[in-house]
Amino acid sequence: MIAADGTVLGPLDPRFAALPFVVGHGAAARAKEFLALLEHYPGVRDQLRAAILVAERRWTLRLKNGIDIRLPETGTEAALATLVQLDRDKQLLTRDIVAVDLRLPDRVSVQLSDAAATSREDAAKDKKAKHKGGDA
Repeated sequence: MIAADGTVLGPLDPRFAALPFVVGHGAAARAKEFLALLEHYPGVRDQLRAAILVAERRWTLRLKNGIDIRLPETGTEAALATLVQLDRDKQLLTRDIVAVDLRLPDRVSVQLSDAAATSREDAAKDKKAKHKGGDA
């Protein structure tokens, strides 16, 4: 557990188990600033299970539904705004996905779950089979 200023308080106390985890080397010192940024995005903040500092450079968010949100090293606020817009417009965070990669400013990559990927492949095969007509 850490205090708001990043001071490590000790091991996890069950009374505070509902608070998000902050994980990664250097994360304790940077948590206050990052969690303050998340306050501007309550829809994301409320779904947060863990904020993981990767290589002391960038954050990955693990949501309560298991989806990982990979944020960029710079432009984090713009990436969060993009995520909120995609969720509002496309219900992205309720889909059958495992990760959203926002690390590149000009694109968003979404990783489907294994089940969703298989379903998509099957649908593509069925569509392809329907387009192949018989010889007349």
